[in-house]
Amino acid sequence: MAHQYGSMRNLMKQTCNKNVGSKINIFKWSQEMDLLAFGTEKGEVFLHRLKWQKVWQLSPPEDGLKVRGIAWRPCEKFIAIGYSNGTVLLIDLETKEEIHSFSIKTDITCLNWTDNTDEMASNDVSYSSVTSHLKYLPELPVLSSLSSTAKPLNPNRSSYCTKHILSILLIGTTTGLVYISALGMLPCGSIDVFASLGLSSSSAACIRETKMSNDFKQLIVGIEQNEALHVVVLENDVVHKNAPAVLNLALKYAQTLNTMSYINETIDCIVEAWETVLLEMDNKLTNYAKDQPEGSISADFLELLMFGTASPSLEQFLLRDLTEKGLRKLGYSIELSYVTIQRLVVKPLYTAIHAVFYHLNTLDGMLRNRFYYGTLMRDTATATEVLRSCGALQIKAHELQQTIDASKRDFKIFFRWLYVVIVRVMDESLQENQPTITQREIHYLAQFLSNFDTADTQNTTAADDGSKNVTESRRKFNLERVGQYLEDKPLVCPIENHEENGWKRLLEQNECLRKCDAIYPHYENMSLIQQQKMLRKDFDNLFDQPGKVVGADFKQKNLLTVQTSSSGANVRSFSFVCHQRDQLTLLAILQSNRSLLLTECFNDGGLKTVRLHFEEKPYFDQRFDAFGTLTFQHVEFYDEETLSLLLRAQTSNDDRATSCYFLQLNLGTVREYLATMDTRGYMQTLTEDAAGCAAINVYTLIDDSSLKLLESSDGYKIAVSGKRNVIALLSESMKNVRIYDMDGQNEEDDMLDTSSQINSSLENSQESVQT
Repeated sequence: MAHQYGSMRNLMKQTCNKNVGSKINIFKWSQEMDLLAFGTEKGEVFLHRLKWQKVWQLSPPEDGLKVRGIAWRPCEKFIAIGYSNGTVLLIDLETKEEIHSFSIKTDITCLNWTDNTDEMASNDVSYSSVTSHLKYLPELPVLSSLSSTAKPLNPNRSSYCTKHILSILLIGTTTGLVYISALGMLPCGSIDVFASLGLSSSSAACIRETKMSNDFKQLIVGIEQNEALHVVVLENDVVHKNAPAVLNLALKYAQTLNTMSYINETIDCIVEAWETVLLEMDNKLTNYAKDQPEGSISADFLELLMFGTASPSLEQFLLRDLTEKGLRKLGYSIELSYVTIQRLVVKPLYTAIHAVFYHLNTLDGMLRNRFYYGTLMRDTATATEVLRSCGALQIKAHELQQTIDASKRDFKIFFRWLYVVIVRVMDESLQENQPTITQREIHYLAQFLSNFDTADTQNTTAADDGSKNVTESRRKFNLERVGQYLEDKPLVCPIENHEENGWKRLLEQNECLRKCDAIYPHYENMSLIQQQKMLRKDFDNLFDQPGKVVGADFKQKNLLTVQTSSSGANVRSFSFVCHQRDQLTLLAILQSNRSLLLTECFNDGGLKTVRLHFEEKPYFDQRFDAFGTLTFQHVEFYDEETLSLLLRAQTSNDDRATSCYFLQLNLGTVREYLATMDTRGYMQTLTEDAAGCAAINVYTLIDDSSLKLLESSDGYKIAVSGKRNVIALLSESMKNVRIYDMDGQNEEDDMLDTSSQINSSLENSQESVQT
């Protein structure tokens, strides 16, 4: 017997045996690359290659979060990670860069990707619309080259969907909702699966696994409730019939959202530069202003401008606190900050707003094809409104640029004049090349000085005893005009235009022009931040439509209820695979350690189910005499035709003596048996015994090459990759991982060959996890 099974073990070669510091909650192989991702109980996610070479490590977004799901996006270099607070991150494998993040505000139980392997570009009427930006739009500037506070990220990412194939991310939750996201970017609604079963969100149930068929018609959801496992089959026609349209909308959504995120980062850099201006003025001018009576600051400076005499307090401030050297330093710092702000506005902000404007224009044109997009986007007026909001943001950015120009001019005049005043007060002579102040500059200076006096609004808070606490207001110089555009409140001093504006007068006199969609509004009292939030709100409202339409279209088609006992020996797990050739979905349910259900879900909603279990060993087959009693431990699909099983063997003489086996079960015989059965197109309930379901003895399906003894005797869970021919075995302690190569007879160099799709940042990583 040992000789007979020795050759089988050689075909399955252990290549790695590693201990990790924290318990592993979830681990999954990539089907496209030799990469294994696993999440620990500390909320960290690790990415490793064969031989346990660490590629990168990702900390949780917040302390205390748990990793609930990991899903590899098919045909792309992205991975989705779900956390216990409802946060979902889409991470680039090459750079560990966060491509996109969103939150569903509830605990996540599982993540799953589904894709259609057929490219949609050949008959896609909008293919050129979603890819034309690569030809016409300039690349966005790298912010880190313009601002020291910017993150060194690539703003020109456009490979959200390199093969123009639609993929759907499914997110299961503890409240019974399944969220759908196209490309992991575009929200496509949610389905309340609990409601279809008559369960409440507070019931002791949770979604265990979800899977969508490759044609996006069926959604299969596995729900665990006490001693029952419910398999719900739902159907829809919207995504199934409009997959190319959903893909185009998701791409345009991703492109626009990425550019809007770039605008957020640009504004953050502008705010950083603006706060430098405030810091410089706080150190000098505001400290003087807080000790002066209300209304006296502007009066003192205007008196100094008109009559050349300074009040004692102002003279003391100029000579002792400000000084000539301090004035030069202050003027230089403020001018440098304004130059940084202006560079960020003129180049990255303008370029990004123009890019958003381009994307929204193409989207507006796409949505006018009502035959193609009418099912998904029922309101074209909303698209026009978003376009008008973007136009208003573009106008506001131009207004900010005008304000920066005016502020630079006013500060330059102010500091040049103040320098002359300080020199004269000190009874010193001016430099020969000191420029004089013109009459027009005096006019600008007078306007600048007249707006010095302002005070922060008093903050009133309610105390515990009902009384009101009034925080003392802080008086400051009202020198700065740019900062008001970077706050989420109306402008304090809107830009003034003393010259007669013929265009404005024309709009006031003609209501038809004023309400024309092609003429973008100018909201004079709104800040840049308010305009930006208005654009984002209108943008989100526009893309609410797909979620409402898709989510409402799913209807329950079938229900399979699997009853289990309350025995602690039960091991429950779900595993799905879509069968391309036969156009159906295979589902394996580990009902208990003695019973495994294999179910075929057909396009019409029908189900065929067979039970696999270990009965008495065939008395005529001597191969199994050396084994103890075999039981199921874990199950996953290796590929469409093969089911991978982790088995436990226990000898009858010693209950504590166990061993682990790995079984590659060819499904050909099982599916031939299923083909002889009638399709069940109605709801059914299966108990743990054989009643109501045909059964097959697993011993009769085992051949000489399918069962392999593992070195580990405490195997708990497996992760398999049929395309890469590797499996990972997790121990019961959840701190030990063994990696096996299913092609053990190959040369080691061939076995360790990594995917050519991954870039050098992955290939050069050699760091190992600390044991």
